[in-house]
Amino acid sequence: MKQQNGSEENVPTGRRGASRRAVLSAGTGAAVTAAAVVAGETPAHAGAGRSGTRIPVAPGVEVNITDLNGGNRGTVVFVPGWPLASTTFEYNYLFLADHGYRAIGLDQRGFGLSDAPYGPYTYDVWARDILTVLKALSLRDVTLVGHSMGGAVALRHAARFGSRVGRLVLAEASAPRYVYGPQSADLAAGIAGLISGYATDRAATIRGLTANFFSTHTDIATDPFLQFFERQCLDQASLPASRAGLIALRDDDLTADLARVTVPTRVFHAINDKIVPLDHGQALAAGIRNARLVTFGTAGHAVYVDEKDKFNAELLKFIR
Repeated sequence: MKQQNGSEENVPTGRRGASRRAVLSAGTGAAVTAAAVVAGETPAHAGAGRSGTRIPVAPGVEVNITDLNGGNRGTVVFVPGWPLASTTFEYNYLFLADHGYRAIGLDQRGFGLSDAPYGPYTYDVWARDILTVLKALSLRDVTLVGHSMGGAVALRHAARFGSRVGRLVLAEASAPRYVYGPQSADLAAGIAGLISGYATDRAATIRGLTANFFSTHTDIATDPFLQFFERQCLDQASLPASRAGLIALRDDDLTADLARVTVPTRVFHAINDKIVPLDHGQALAAGIRNARLVTFGTAGHAVYVDEKDKFNAELLKFIR
């Protein structure tokens, strides 16, 4: 075991059982891929397609990654926010691949096409899963990009397990705490409503989230994009993982992690974000050494969609 600022830990790995999610998503090719990863090899086809590579992160638990390999200029690893899958970044992957980079998106356990056990689900568990994936793929000096709750997970990873991270991007991260700043009372009430809603009517709760997520997509009745987004939040997000994510958002404080991040960092945040206020991004930029805040003037919570061109350009400028 290697300990440091952002220490590596030996995380047990193993093959998953024949779960419903595994049967639906893995297939023969994915089984071969998983076997290669268990053996400590990077699969020959790991970057050949958009998704389908499964990596064991714990006994009986595998995570799915999207992997678009456009060249050897560097690797960017994306961590999606609650309760989304790696496909949420698909146009960002394509942009990076077109510019010679390898773009990898991680379906956090419990979400997307990854396995969804009953638990555990915490920021530490998800952050360790990132380390396991980077080690399995023999990746170092990656740029780690986390959005919303995925930004909190990326921050925890960079602070405690991040020896393989060379740069960090926190996009509208729900950190250092979600219930933070002048709007704390409203944020506390909002997260309490989400937790309550998930216990009674998950579909209606997601409909409310969808209405506030984007600035460029607003009409759920007619917009296929929003309908795709809503189905992803419902069909590819397990209830235990979704509930645990909300509890972590309510309770976890990552303030102590800020001083432990030493890599160059960009904080991307929309001025008019209705879900994570701008003061969160300002606090991150102020608390992390070598961090700089980049603001977005017209985006909602999803800067990588609402201002995709600026997001991609700023990201490319940062990693070159």
